[in-house]
Amino acid sequence: MTDAGIDPTVDHGSNMPMDESDLSALQSDRLLRSIMENVADLIAVIDARGYRIYNSPSYQRVLGYSSAELQGTWAYDKIHPDDQAQVVKAAEETLKTGMGKVLEYRMQHKDGTWRILQSSGSVMRDEQGNVQNIVIVAHDISDRKMEQWERRRAETELERSRQSYKDLVRREEMLNRRLASQIRNSLDLNTIIATAVNEVQDLLLIDLCNFFWYVPDTDPPEFQLVHFATTESARIADPTYPLTQLTTVGQRLLKQEIIQIQSIYTNLDLDDLSRDLLAERGFTSQLLVPIKTRSQKLGVIVAAHCRGSRPWIADEVELLQAVANQLAIAIDQAELFDSVHANAAASKAQALKLKNALADLQKTQSQLIQTEKMSSLGQLVAGVAHEINNPVNFIYGNLNYTNRFVQSLLGLIDLYRQSYPEPTPEIASFLEEIDFEFLQEDLPKMLTSMKIGAERIRQIVLSLRNFSRTDQEGRKPFNIHEGLDSTLLILQNRFKAYGDRPAINLTKHYGDIPMVYAYAGQLNQVFMNILSNAIDAIDEGLHHKDMASEISIITELKQPTVATQQPTVVIRIADNGQGIPENIRQKLFDPFFTTKPVGKGTGLGLSISYQIVVEKHQGRLECVSTLGEGTEFRIEIPIGMPA
Repeated sequence: MTDAGIDPTVDHGSNMPMDESDLSALQSDRLLRSIMENVADLIAVIDARGYRIYNSPSYQRVLGYSSAELQGTWAYDKIHPDDQAQVVKAAEETLKTGMGKVLEYRMQHKDGTWRILQSSGSVMRDEQGNVQNIVIVAHDISDRKMEQWERRRAETELERSRQSYKDLVRREEMLNRRLASQIRNSLDLNTIIATAVNEVQDLLLIDLCNFFWYVPDTDPPEFQLVHFATTESARIADPTYPLTQLTTVGQRLLKQEIIQIQSIYTNLDLDDLSRDLLAERGFTSQLLVPIKTRSQKLGVIVAAHCRGSRPWIADEVELLQAVANQLAIAIDQAELFDSVHANAAASKAQALKLKNALADLQKTQSQLIQTEKMSSLGQLVAGVAHEINNPVNFIYGNLNYTNRFVQSLLGLIDLYRQSYPEPTPEIASFLEEIDFEFLQEDLPKMLTSMKIGAERIRQIVLSLRNFSRTDQEGRKPFNIHEGLDSTLLILQNRFKAYGDRPAINLTKHYGDIPMVYAYAGQLNQVFMNILSNAIDAIDEGLHHKDMASEISIITELKQPTVATQQPTVVIRIADNGQGIPENIRQKLFDPFFTTKPVGKGTGLGLSISYQIVVEKHQGRLECVSTLGEGTEFRIEIPIGMPA
C-alpha cells in the first residue's frame, strides 16, 4: 500500500461499501471466527482510509452498537473530539511504519455516555508485504479508571484532612505558646484576656468568643461581658446576662461545671428562660468553661455559634479547658501584681513592703508554673497507669484459668501415657523433639512467673495511681505509709547499684499511726522531693566515704502539746551522706536556692515542699544535719479534720 492516509476532513457520514475480499480469509476459518465472536475484547479491522470492514460482536456488549451498525463507518467518528486527533495520528503512523501503538481514549456509547478504552494496533499485509489493514484490539477500562480517580480523590481528601489536622495542632501549639508568653511577659489582665478570646475565636472557627465576670453584688446578680472577639457577620452580644434569666445555666456555672450546648433548641437540660434569652441574643450553640481565681472571682469563657447547631468535640473542650487553666494562672498573677502596685502607689514609705510583695509575686508565679507542671505530670501518670491497668487485669485474671487448663491438659497427657504406654513412633519422635519432660516440668513454673510479673505490674500501677492522686476536692483521709511506699516504688531504680556505686540500703521503721486528713498528691510530692535529695546527697558523697549508703524512714505518732493542740504524725527521712553546712542549711527552703549544677535543679523542690507542709497542712518541716554524718528531714503533719 502506498501513499495511503486518513483524512479527518472528509465527510464520513455515509457507510462505505465493504470489500468482501478483505475478509475472505477470516470468514473461511470457522475456528478463528468463533474465537472473534466470543472474545471479550473489542476487535475491529480498519482499511487504509479509516473505514471499518470488520467489528466483533463484543462491540454491542460494551458500546451498544451491533456489528451491522458499525460496518463501513469511519472508525473515528465516535471517538471523543478531544481524543480524536491523537488516535488518527497514531493510525497514520501505524500505516506508515507498520508498528502499532497502545492508546487510551474515550468512545461514545450508544446511550450517549462515554467509555474509556485502551487499545493496541497491528497491521495486516498482502502477499507482497504491503500494509493493507489495521487490526485494533481494545478493552473497556472505564471502571478501572473510575477506581483510580476515586482513589486519587480519596487520597486528596485524606491529604487535605491531614493538612487541616496539622494546621489545627500547629495553631493550638501557637495559641498555648502565645498565652504562656503573655503570662511570662505581661501581668496586664486585659491584654491576656483579649489575646485569649481572639486566639480561641480564630482557632475554633466560631462566630463569637466572650469572657464574662460574674458580679454577685448587683440586683439581681449578673454576668458582665468584659472582652469579646467576633466575625463580621456575627452580632455583638449584649453586655449583661441577669442570673434570674439564666436559671439552669447560671447555677451550673456557679458550681464550676463545663456546659456544652450543641443546640439551644434540642438541649434537654436547658430551661425555657435560658433558652429564650440565648435565642433573643442570637445564639444557637455554646460551650461555656468557668474559671475560679484565688480571690474567688468567677469568670466564664464562652465559645458561641450563631448559625445552627455545633457539636463540640472533645479536643475543643480540652483546648478551652487548657486556655481556662492558663488564664486562671494569669489572673492570679495579675491580681497579685495589681495589689502590690496599689500599695506602692498609696505610700512611698512602703517601698520595702513593695519589694517583698514583688518577691512574693515572683515566688508565687514560679510555684504556680511548677504546680501546673506537676498537675499535668500527675494527670499523665494517672492516664498511663489506667491504660496499663486494663490489659494487665485481663492477663492477671486469666492466668489462674490458664494454669488450670494447662494442668488439665498435662493430666490428660499423663492419663494417655498410662493407658497407652507404648506410643507410636511418630508420637515418640515428637515427644523427644519438643523435650516433653522438660516442658511438663517448666510450663507450670513459667505460668507462676507470669503471675508474679503481672502482680508486680499491678503493684506498680497502683503505686502510680496513688502517687498521682489529684487534690481538687479538698483534704481526704490519707495513709502516710501508702504514700511513702508508692514514692519508694517509683524511686526503686535509683536505690539499685549501678556503675561504681553500690546499692543504697533502705530501712523502714513504720510506727502505729492513724490516717491524716491531707492533700495526698501534695504530700507525695514532698516525699518525692526529700527522698530524691537524699539519694543525690549519697551519690555526691560516694568518693568521700567507704561505708555502705543508707536511707532510713521512721514514722511515729506525737501526742498533742500546748503548741500543737492536736496529735501529729512525724515522718523522719535520714541519709548518711556528707551532711549540709550550716550556711547552706539555713537557705534550704528559700525559693530558687540550689547547690546543684545548672540544668539539674530549679531550687523550687524544697521551697514548694515547705509551702505544702507549713501553709497547706499547718505542719512543720525542718532539717537537721551534721557534716560527715548525714542529714535528717523531719516532717510533722497534724491529723486534722476534713477541709
